[in-house]
Amino acid sequence: MSDDRQSRPLPQDVPPQAESEPPTAPRAPRRGRFWVVATATLLLISGATAGAGWGWRALAAEAESQAHRELVAASTSLGDVTDRRGAAIDKARATLQSLSGFSAQPRPDYLPEATATALSDAQATLTKTSKGLTYTPFDAPDVPAGSPDLMPWNVSADVQHTLELAKQERATQRTRAAELKALTSAQKALTASALAVSGGLAAHGEQVLTADTSATYESKVALRHAIDDAKADGSGAAVVDGTRLLRVISAIDGVNAAQAAGEAAKQDPAYPVRAQMEAYARSIAHGVTLDVEWHEKVSGLGEGWYSGTTLYHEDDGGWATIDLNFSLQEGWADGDVNAKALITHEVGHAQVVRPECKTLFDGPTFHRDDEMWATAWAIAMGFDVPGSGIEAYGRPSDQQIAVAGQCR
Repeated sequence: MSDDRQSRPLPQDVPPQAESEPPTAPRAPRRGRFWVVATATLLLISGATAGAGWGWRALAAEAESQAHRELVAASTSLGDVTDRRGAAIDKARATLQSLSGFSAQPRPDYLPEATATALSDAQATLTKTSKGLTYTPFDAPDVPAGSPDLMPWNVSADVQHTLELAKQERATQRTRAAELKALTSAQKALTASALAVSGGLAAHGEQVLTADTSATYESKVALRHAIDDAKADGSGAAVVDGTRLLRVISAIDGVNAAQAAGEAAKQDPAYPVRAQMEAYARSIAHGVTLDVEWHEKVSGLGEGWYSGTTLYHEDDGGWATIDLNFSLQEGWADGDVNAKALITHEVGHAQVVRPECKTLFDGPTFHRDDEMWATAWAIAMGFDVPGSGIEAYGRPSDQQIAVAGQCR
């Protein structure tokens, strides 16, 4: 059996595929896609540029900082050496000036020639080394550590300028450091030579103090002080003082002159009597060192008068100088008790340098009345006669005599 059925024919005006595919959206225009890509590219370029900018800023800041650190270090070093060099120049000039007077004097025989020559040579070296040098103060340049203007060419110029300043300062520092080194060496040599001279003078002075037994204590005190000052000068003074060296020489000459005068006095025909009188004075002085001088007139009084004076010193162990006129030696030779009483009066003046007697002298009984004290002391020593001071100053009270008598 056949099947005569067939599919219904489609309308002739409709394409067969029109109903089998869904409709599609329209495409975007091509120029829209271009702007999206361009925008993304610009963003990437801007980011890269910003990153490069930040990187340059960091590099510039580090370069400026490093250059500034180098300049600060150079300035600090230059400032330090400049100040020390200036001080060395001042010290050299002061030392040379101080020693000029000493160097102008003839060399004393007791100073070895080699020692004196070494000092002269050292002076010449320091003079040459310091010649033409002057202190030039250094003020560190005011250079900022960084600049807000980070344009490459400006940063490069600033860094180069800062580094050039540092280079110049390091060069100046080296020059001044070399000058300082030379000054220090020459100064050290001169100081050593001056101390050798000082030591030689002091050593001879010590010998003079011991050997010159006829010299006055006053002359020896001056030499003792001069030696001690010279030693102190060498122990820590900033500049060797040439005037102190001259004082040692002068004091040595003074002791030698006093020694010669003391020996000459022993040749005087009156010396035997004077020696007795001086020995008596020292025997009652309780250890107070006495210099005794003799003159035709004392305090304007000469022949026919007994006269004496005393100048006492509490320093240097306590000592005194007693000045007596020639009439006293005649009275002593004749056995006049008033002559002995006056000498006792003068020794009484000297007793106030003793601590145990000074308290009595300063106290309410005497109130530091020199003449009442000396008169009372002489009376307490057994000389209740006019020559004890009674004739010249009046008689002390019994209380004063008793208090002075405690000074034994």
